[in-house]
Amino acid sequence: MADTAKPAHPAVPQYKETVDAGYRASNRVWIRVWIYIVSGHGFVGFLFLLFYVGRHGH
Repeated sequence: MADTAKPAHPAVPQYKETVDAGYRASNRVWIRVWIYIVSGHGFVGFLFLLFYVGRHGH
């Protein structure tokens, strides 16, 4: 008799969640994203301030 049973392959591979030093890795990514957003807005605000002072500082 031939074995017609297919090996069981899950549709989605099951991986363990990445944990580093007790923190999930995705938490660190979101913290980094917020740091970049805040620092980017601060830099752009500084540029606006420079242009404002340069235009009005006759």
